[in-house]
Amino acid sequence: MMNIEKFDRSKNYTRHTKAHTQGGVLLKDEEGTAVNKTDVMLNLLKGAGTKLKEGKILDLLKISRPALLSAPKTYLECIAGDLFYTKFLDKAAATEDPIVRLKNVVAFTISGLCRNITELGNNGPLNPILGETYYAEKSDGTKLYCEQISHHPPVSAYLMEHPTRAYKLYGTGEVTAKMTGFNTINGQKIGDTIIEFKDGGKITIGNPEMRIDGLIMGERIVNYMRSFTITDEKHRLAADITFNYEEVGTITKLASSFKGLFGGSAKSEKPLFDSFKINLYNFTKQGSDEVTKAEICSGSGSWLSHLEIEGELYWKVVDPIQDAWIVSNAPKLESDSTNRLDSKSIKERNYDRAQKEKDGLENLQRSDAKLRKGKVAN
Repeated sequence: MMNIEKFDRSKNYTRHTKAHTQGGVLLKDEEGTAVNKTDVMLNLLKGAGTKLKEGKILDLLKISRPALLSAPKTYLECIAGDLFYTKFLDKAAATEDPIVRLKNVVAFTISGLCRNITELGNNGPLNPILGETYYAEKSDGTKLYCEQISHHPPVSAYLMEHPTRAYKLYGTGEVTAKMTGFNTINGQKIGDTIIEFKDGGKITIGNPEMRIDGLIMGERIVNYMRSFTITDEKHRLAADITFNYEEVGTITKLASSFKGLFGGSAKSEKPLFDSFKINLYNFTKQGSDEVTKAEICSGSGSWLSHLEIEGELYWKVVDPIQDAWIVSNAPKLESDSTNRLDSKSIKERNYDRAQKEKDGLENLQRSDAKLRKGKVAN
């Protein structure tokens, strides 16, 4: 069982090494590369210029990303990053107090927000092929099963089971990533994550919205924005997590940078963009849409440094990792993401071979899709 330390409001908790000074994760090309990935991105988006000029939103998942801009892992493997800190679910399952359980599910969710972003950097995950799978496990016997169940739209299904069946977590997710302007991308996962506990408890986790600023101009920074909710319908409990990120136009950001260069202060008294507020409350429903909230307690933190709820420090980004996912010794199907040759070639930085392997998989998937629709002549 974990001991929760007290939150010290006078202390500046250590931030992730990739955190930007104003908030969010600063994306940089890896050191030692001779390729300007911004130029590659510009060439990729040339055909999209007309749509953006007309104010249309561009769905980036309909554009085949070059292997050079891809990470050596798929969206299925990224699910394991989101579901990393299972120790909080162990504690949630061990209590009968629904408020304590909800607090630990909040900690489980917040603690996983930075893992994929800080690991992937400027590279996006590979799109899984329909029917592709991924399996991982932990030393305590917790198992994770993932499968790509739809091509268009791209939907992944996942199931995580505790070895004693203290809980099971499952859901489906459709990843969206759309250009909403010349210099920005908005993304989100569509589909809830559900946790069912052995005692009959059930909690549903929503999804935060993500934004990348500086796609072409300026510093490239990732932030979560707006709010999302974690809900326990049975006990009429919920937690709203609201991020402090503000959508600021490129011109405003550039003006702020120039102000700093020419002697003015570009600093702000506003909280860091990656900070957030948490509100835990009871709710009652009155009619189809009207909801009344009665606050129970509150919390705060940053998804790049720490989380506190009601004066207790649940998580720090510098906490030692003791329950990592094990992949290398796990039994694998032939369809497992770790068997992909394009991913292996990207790890070796052999991008020509990776591109050929990636193209081959995508062409095969397109051909299979036509066969399913009966569009291939006999």
